Amino acid sequence: MFNPGLKIGQIIKNADIVGIFKCGNMGGMRRSRTTNTLVIVSDYTKGLYHDKWIGGVLHYTGMGKSGDQDIHWAQNATLAESDYNGVDVHLFEVIDAGEYIYCGRIELVSKPYTDVQPGEDGNDRKVWMFPIRPVPDNDVKKPQMFVFKDMDDYENRGKNVDDEYTKMMAAAKEKGTPSHLRH
Repeated sequence: MFNPGLKIGQIIKNADIVGIFKCGNMGGMRRSRTTNTLVIVSDYTKGLYHDKWIGGVLHYTGMGKSGDQDIHWAQNATLAESDYNGVDVHLFEVIDAGEYIYCGRIELVSKPYTDVQPGEDGNDRKVWMFPIRPVPDNDVKKPQMFVFKDMDDYENRGKNVDDEYTKMMAAAKEKGTPSHLRH
């Protein structure tokens, strides 16, 4: 098993991820054959993919920016098969642009399922959601707006959270508030 030598909650730069995991520097899912890992990044600053923490499980959106996503394509397949393909999957979250928070190794907790989200072109499309959880579980800081106690909590207040977040980020940019003060 590959040990990146990182502490849970440690913040590193994109270049460090590339150096440690020997993976590419772009995208939310980065496969490395050298270290036999898949690095996945949940980047809340981009506002394209709608990842959510529900009851301690991260519902992570697959790869592909426009059009229907294909679970058999590229790293979607790697993640979908991660229970038995021997690839270690490591999660980073980006809450402040350029700062990658290490969340540890993750595993699938249930089968991937499909959802509908707008693509980069604004058109609704089918996406694959991967329910994942850190192993062992940890209490790494998560973006509060995207954390829900359970499905009911999400149903009650989660529907507009992406729009709200986008507005909040835009407003903060205009004001020039340091991002660690934003809530």
